Order: sequence, then C-alpha cells, then structure tokens
Amino acid sequence: MAPSLTLLLAFVSALDDKIWAHGASSSSPCIWAVPGAVIPNGSSVRIFCRVPPGVTALRLYHGEPGGRWHERLPEGAQDVVNFSLPKVTQLDAGKYFCDYWKQRSWTGQTELLELVVTGIYKDQPSLTAHPSAQTVPGGNLTLQCQPVSRYDTYILCRGGGDSFPQDCSPQSHSSFLISFVSLDQAGPYTCYATQSISPHLWTLPSNPLLLSVKLSLDVSTAIVASAAAAFLLLVLLLLLLLLCLRRRRGKRRAAYDGTKGQMRHESSSPPVLIHGESEDHDAQGAEPEAARQRDTLVPLAEAPQEVTYAQLHPVRPRAGVAPLLSQDPEACVYATLTLS
Repeated sequence: MAPSLTLLLAFVSALDDKIWAHGASSSSPCIWAVPGAVIPNGSSVRIFCRVPPGVTALRLYHGEPGGRWHERLPEGAQDVVNFSLPKVTQLDAGKYFCDYWKQRSWTGQTELLELVVTGIYKDQPSLTAHPSAQTVPGGNLTLQCQPVSRYDTYILCRGGGDSFPQDCSPQSHSSFLISFVSLDQAGPYTCYATQSISPHLWTLPSNPLLLSVKLSLDVSTAIVASAAAAFLLLVLLLLLLLLCLRRRRGKRRAAYDGTKGQMRHESSSPPVLIHGESEDHDAQGAEPEAARQRDTLVPLAEAPQEVTYAQLHPVRPRAGVAPLLSQDPEACVYATLTLS
C-alpha cells in the first residue's frame, strides 16, 4: 500500500475514533469497524467497542472459528476501546462482539459485528445493467451479477468503491431488480459472490458499474413549463392583489377628502354677533338707548376680497318719515356681508 494512502487511512481512523468517543451522546454499548466491516484480504482494520461508565475490564470475542478472546483494560474513565487487526486473513472473518466486566461479573455485551474478508475466492464476477446503465427516474432497472464459477449467494454493494464497499445486499440469485429508480440511487455499484457455508468469505469485487439517473428532455421541459406557469400565476395574483388594494385606498381617500372639506367649510364660517335695538311694543313712547338688543347671526366670508361693509341705522316706528341718516355715531353698527 502506498505511504500516502496509509497516512490517509490512519487520519480517517483517528478522526472517526475521536467522533465516536467524544461526539456520541448515548452510553449504550456498541461495536463498529474502521474503515468498514468489508475488508480486502491482507488489509488492516480496527474494531471499536463503546461501553458504559464504570467498566473495569473489556474483551473482544471472535466467534469463528473456534472462538477467541482479545482482552483489554480501559484506561481511567475511557469508554471507547479499540482492537487492531493489522493484516486480516480468512481466519479473521466472522462475528465479533464486546463483553465487559462491571460490578464483579461480566454483565453485558454489545450487538454482533460481522466482519467480511473479500478476495478469498479469486474469481471476479461481472456486473451489467439491463436495459442500460443510463436511465430516467421512475423506470425499472436490472443489475446482473455473473460470476465465473458456480456460487449460491450474490451480493450487490453500493458506494464505497471496490476496496471498502457499503450498503451490501445478499440474495440467492444473481439478478437485482431496482424498481422506480430515483435520482439518489445513482452512483457506483459492485457485486460479489460467495458460498452459503462460508458467508463471510467473498470473491474479488467486480469492476465498478456507474449508474446514471438523469431527467429526460420531455420531463425536463414539462418541469420547466410547470415552474414557469406557476410563476406566472403567482405574478398575476400579486398584480390583482395590488390593484384591489390601490382601488380600496382610492375609495378611502375620496371619502376622507369629502369629509375633510365639509368639516373645513363648517369650521371656516363662524357666526358674528350684530347688535341692534329691539322694537318697543309699548304705545306710550320709545325706550332708552340701552334697551334690549336683538342678536342676528351672519356668517363670515372665507375670502377677504369678497367682504363689503354696510352701515346700519336703528329706526323707531314713528308717525311720519324720519331722516335715514343718523347724526349719532354710536347708533351706527358695522356688519360683514358676503356677496355671492
């Protein structure tokens, strides 16, 4: 293995160890492998065990073949312990679990980890797609894993490359049907073959098959047209809403201007009091000058240019005709008249 690749794997393993050790919020026991549970023959792998607090001893159990124990003592309050397998062989394949010592007994264990070693069988199957490796969403696709020799179990793996595959699905026949293909199912696929009597020992991986899922031209056109129609409908609704709001504001403003003008006209015509002498209904003669006065209300004109002043003379009913002009200046009263 190249030194740069070894350094990269070591960095990824250290980072994964730190994430699991410090980022896990649950203290429930668990087990996992880095870089993965499917390892090529001759590669290295590390198996991690996380245990609850208070554990004083820990051991890794390998159930096949014959059963083996790898014991380890946690350091201080350490809750994640790793076991290194520097060069895996077919003897390292099988099921693993972690058992821990707490309160004077082996009180618990983790779930099982199934470690697979590939390349034990030197046959390399081929992987093909039918009708094609390029398809559209919603269609059906068949991936055919065809080995050179006869096997009874076939495994299709997605992602991870041919060295450390992920999301592997075993079955008893070589045809893998993918119904209603979606965009997220695109990517590289590999397949393996094995015997049911040794399910943890696989063949060499097939060459990767890149599955491409793309929208067809008709589908793309329909999506673009639908989006454009929806956008146009939204714009029309917004314009209609703005038009309704503008019309309503215009009606409110017209009503407000009419009310405001009426209030201004009423407030601009204050009454003016004109004093005049009241007529005496007594037949014996005239009352003195300080008799009761009659009040008459005359509105003021708004524009001073239209104001005309008139001189009024109080007149007493007498026998004969009295002169219209009065010589007494105090008997004159000035009033404001509005010429329309």
